Amino acid sequence: MGIPRLAIALAALAVSGLGWAQADPVSRAIDATQQTQKAAAASQDKIDRLDAQTRELLERYRAALWQAQQLNVYAGQLDQLLASQQAELKSLQQQIEEMDRVDEALLPLMLRMLDSLEQFVEFDLPFLHTERTERLTSLRRAMSDPETGTAERFRRLLEAYQIEADYGRGLGIERTQIDQKVADVLRVGRTALFALSLDGDTALYWDATAQVWRPLESRYVADLKRGLRIAKEIAAAGLLELPMPLPSAATGGAQ
Repeated sequence: MGIPRLAIALAALAVSGLGWAQADPVSRAIDATQQTQKAAAASQDKIDRLDAQTRELLERYRAALWQAQQLNVYAGQLDQLLASQQAELKSLQQQIEEMDRVDEALLPLMLRMLDSLEQFVEFDLPFLHTERTERLTSLRRAMSDPETGTAERFRRLLEAYQIEADYGRGLGIERTQIDQKVADVLRVGRTALFALSLDGDTALYWDATAQVWRPLESRYVADLKRGLRIAKEIAAAGLLELPMPLPSAATGGAQ
C-alpha cells in the first residue's frame, strides 16, 4: 500500500524545520565572533590612540622636564652673575670713596706744585713769556673748575712740568722786541739768552744777575748768527763759541 502524498510532504517539512533549528546556533556563533572581532578591533584602535596620546604626552613631559632643567641652570648662572655684579658694585663704591679721599689729599699737592712752577717761571730766564704765562693761567683755572676732574688736572700739570723741562734741552728761538728793536733771541737750553736785531747792528746777551740786556762783544756775533740758523734748522749743528754764565751760579752774569 502506498504512502499518501500529504504524509510525505509533512515529513519533508519536519526534516526542513529540523535543519533550520540546527543551523541557527551556528549563525549566532558566527555573528557573535564577528561582533567580538569588531569590538576587539575598536578596542585596539582605542588602545592605539591612547598609546599615541601617551607617547605624545610623554614627549611633552620630557621636553618640559628638559626645559625646566635648562631654566634651573640659567637661573643658577643668573644668581652667580648677580653675585658677581654686586661684588663689583661694592668694589666700585669702595674705589669711589678712596678716590674721593685721594682727591682731597691730591688737590692741595697739585696747588703747591702749581705755585712752585709759577715761581720757577717768574725767576727763570725771560723767554716765551706769553706762552708760558697763558699755560699757567689755564692751569690755575682748571684747578678751580669743578668740571675738570682730578686726573685731567694732574695730567695737565705734569705736562706743563714736562714742557718746562724740555726747554732745558738744545737751542730755542723766538722773535721779540728789545729796547724798541725787533730781534731774534737765541736760547741755549735754559742757561743763557742771546739776541740779534733784525738789521744785524745790535747783539746782546741777558745778564741774569742784573736782569738786563747787555751788549755782546763783536767776536761772538758770527757764532750767534750761526746759532740762530741752527735753531731755525737751516744749518747743521756744530760747536758755538758764546759767553756762558759761570757754572757756580745758574743765574749769574756772562763771562
